[in-house]
This record gives sequence, C-alpha cells and structure tokens, in this order.
Amino acid sequence: MDCMIKNAEVKDAANTIKTTIKDEFATAGSALVTSFNAAIADMKGETKDALEEFFNTNIRDLVSSEESGIPAMVMGFGDLIESNRVQFASVDHTIAESIKGGAQ
Repeated sequence: MDCMIKNAEVKDAANTIKTTIKDEFATAGSALVTSFNAAIADMKGETKDALEEFFNTNIRDLVSSEESGIPAMVMGFGDLIESNRVQFASVDHTIAESIKGGAQ
C-alpha cells in the first residue's frame, strides 16, 4: 500500500508542477517583460535599440514562452515526472502479476 500512497503524491506533485508552478513562471516572465519595457520606455538612441534587440532576441521568449521558454521547460519536467510515475505503476503491476503467477 505504501507504493500507492507515494504514487498519489507523485501524481499530485506532477500536476502541481504542470499547472501552478508553470503558471507562476509564466506570470513572472510576463512581469519581467513588462518591467523591462517600462524601464526603457523613455530612453532614446542606439543603446535603447540595442537593449530592445538583445532582450527581444535572447530574453523575451526564454522567460515567457509557454511553447519554448522556461514555462515550457517546467511543463516538460512535470510531464517527465508523470511519465515516470505511470511507468513505475506499470512495472509494479507487472512484477506483482509475475509473483502471483509464480506462486501457483
């Protein structure tokens, strides 16, 4: 029974990672984008242009994209944990069936 309790805990953790934690990273990334834009809004000149280009090329999607950025990576980690949980449950069941069959 201990295995099933752990299984439920891992399932809950994976779901939390894929929803709550992923959303927190996405929200923080959006806040960073908004704050950066506000911080340079009144700037003028080549430095502003260079900062905007650098940020838009290297940072924006990394911190905010739910398809390819940190939020997507967090989601992928949650998916990995969930897949491992499913595999473990399957292997556990297979071993149990093998033991039952071997006892007859």
